[in-house]
Amino acid sequence: MEKRAPKSHKRWLGAVLLSAIALIASCRPTDGLNAKLQPLSAQFKAANQAASIEPMLALYYLEGSDDNSIARLKGALSYELGLQIERIQFEPLSGASEETIEFTHNGTAYGPSLPPRYRMRVVYAGKDQFTSLFTIGKSPSGTWRIICAKPIATLHY
Repeated sequence: MEKRAPKSHKRWLGAVLLSAIALIASCRPTDGLNAKLQPLSAQFKAANQAASIEPMLALYYLEGSDDNSIARLKGALSYELGLQIERIQFEPLSGASEETIEFTHNGTAYGPSLPPRYRMRVVYAGKDQFTSLFTIGKSPSGTWRIICAKPIATLHY
């Protein structure tokens, strides 16, 4: 004959399991990351609503970037400037190729302006949930900045 646990034990076990699930669900691993990078999030939101593109450019680590790269960056940023932001999240890098910012264009090899550390996901308000991804790193002065491409070598063919 099979022994069954009393109903009170089943309820207690069920309550413990539900509590554990709720605790695990409330503690996302990116919560600490989002708190650590909150200043960059606030700066990005303010720069997004600025009248000019300069505050947004100030969030990028442009050291070593050439005029051509900065001009392309300004063009890309002008499209999103002023869009209403729904949320900004920070995530560990996923290993996607665009996070490394390594490519060759017109005989010049480009690399990241800072070592990539995290990904910043900006979700804009609206029914289409337009999303932009940015790779960020820590500058030599200790501030978090958005990484851009900079020339690292001219290739000779």
